[in-house]
Amino acid sequence: MALRPPSGEEAIELGYATDLYALLRAIDEVLPGDATLYLEGTSFAPSVADFLRSREPDERPKIAPNTLWPKPTFFHLQLTTGNLAGLRSLAEEHAEPEVADHLVVYRGEDVLLWAHDAGAGYVQLSRSLPPETTERFRAALGDTLR
Repeated sequence: MALRPPSGEEAIELGYATDLYALLRAIDEVLPGDATLYLEGTSFAPSVADFLRSREPDERPKIAPNTLWPKPTFFHLQLTTGNLAGLRSLAEEHAEPEVADHLVVYRGEDVLLWAHDAGAGYVQLSRSLPPETTERFRAALGDTLR
């Protein structure tokens, strides 16, 4: 079974995130370091794909796809020391679609964040996160959240 976005009472819709780079920074600053970031896209820059491919964990759950056509590429990146900082640094050199179209952050079988159309879409956080985490995440997004 594939991981799916939190729904109904499981989710808090934060609003519309307008900046992928701010979203990645908020994930890096606020979400637990033992979680994993899933990136889905159709036009990853080769250097981004190489970076992500070289750091993929052995075990990767299925994530319900956000893109049905064209067939997307996806990567999993553990939020351990330096991984997301490295991606963020590399992302600054590329347009948003070359970094990711959709993002999910999960820990085990729990989806913590779902960002369809990352950087130009709605962000959902899991209610399993402490309220302080939700507020810190909202604050980290600042005025890029509408």
